Amino acid sequence: MTDVVARLGESLADLTGPTCDRIYAQLDSYAAIEPTALASAVARNLRTALTALREGRVPEPTSLDGAATTARERYESGVPAEEIVRGFRISIALIQEEFLDIASSTRLSVEDTVAGSRIMWGLGDAFSTRIITEYHQLALNAALRDARLRTAAVHRLLAGEGPDASALVPIDAHAPYAAVRCAVANPADVERVRAHLEATGSTPTTRALVAADGGVCLGIVATEPTDPGVAVGIGPFVPPEDLPRSDRVARQALQLAARLGRDGVQGITTLGWRMAAASRPDVWRMYADRFRTPLEAEGEFGAELRAAVLAWLEHQHSVNKAAAAINVHANTLRYRLRRYADITGCDLGDADDVMGVTWALELDHPDR
Repeated sequence: MTDVVARLGESLADLTGPTCDRIYAQLDSYAAIEPTALASAVARNLRTALTALREGRVPEPTSLDGAATTARERYESGVPAEEIVRGFRISIALIQEEFLDIASSTRLSVEDTVAGSRIMWGLGDAFSTRIITEYHQLALNAALRDARLRTAAVHRLLAGEGPDASALVPIDAHAPYAAVRCAVANPADVERVRAHLEATGSTPTTRALVAADGGVCLGIVATEPTDPGVAVGIGPFVPPEDLPRSDRVARQALQLAARLGRDGVQGITTLGWRMAAASRPDVWRMYADRFRTPLEAEGEFGAELRAAVLAWLEHQHSVNKAAAAINVHANTLRYRLRRYADITGCDLGDADDVMGVTWALELDHPDR
C-alpha cells in the first residue's frame, strides 16, 4: 500500500485537470466558478483523499476543514449543497479509478485494494456530512442576518424614518403602501404567515416587505394580501412618508379583529364604523353601560337576549330570519327583544338607540 500511495501522490497533479473537466461537464451550477478556483479546490480534495489512504482511516467530518472552505466558497457562488457533494464524489471517483489502476499494476492484495476503496467512499460520506453541516450553518446565518435587516427596515418605515440604505427590498417613493400587522399564536407558523403576507402583498412591479418580530408579523404591502389563516390588521394605502398613520390604523384594526373574533385581512373597509367607535372609548363606555352591562345580572338569560338582538340586527331587523338563525320560534324572538328593551331601556325602533345597541353588543365593553 505504501508504494501505491506514493505512486498515486505522483499522479495527483495530472488528475486535477480531468477532474475539473468532468465537473464542468456534469454540473451546470459550476459554470460560474473560475477554473483556477475549481482547480485549487479539486487539488485540495485529492490531497485529502491521499492523506486518508496514507493514514489508512477515514477522517472525522469535523476535521475536514478543506470541505468547510469549499462549502463557503461555493455557497457564496450560489452552488447548491447537493451539487458540492456531487463535485467531491466526482473527484473521489477519478482518484479511485487511478488507485485501482495502480493497485492492479502493482499486484496489491485484494484485501488492501478493498480497504483502500472503502476508505475513499467513507471519505465521501465524511465530506458530505461536513459540507451539508457547514452549508446549513451558512444558510442559517444568512437567514438570521436577513431577518435582522428586514425587521430593522420595517421598523424604520413604520416609524416614518424612511427606507434604510441596506433594505432588502427597494421602496418606491411614488407607490402607495399599506401597513399590516398580525399576531401569530403558534411560533411554528410565524415564518409561513410572514412569507404569505409578503408574497401575496406584492405586485409585479412593487414588492411587499414583511418581517417577523417575535410572534408578530408586521410590514408594508403593495396590495391587499390574501387570508393567511389568522387575523391581519391593514391600514390605508398611503405614500411611504405616511406609513406611521397607516400603521396606527393597522394596529387598531388588529385589536378590533381580535375582539370580534374575526380572521382574515381586516381594515377600514371590513370593520367600517367599528374603527371610528374604537377611537372614542368615552362614547363606547356610555353605550356599553347602557345596553350591555344590564344583561350581566340576568346570567344565562342575558346571554340569550344578547344573541337574539344580535341575530335581529344581523338579519336587517327580520324576526323570522333572526329566529331561524338562532333556532327559536319567531314569538320567542319577539319576546326576547321586548325583554331586552325592558331591561336596558332602549327603543329598538329608534335609529340612535339601535346604533348604540349594535355598538355595545358587538364590541362589548372598552374596559374588558
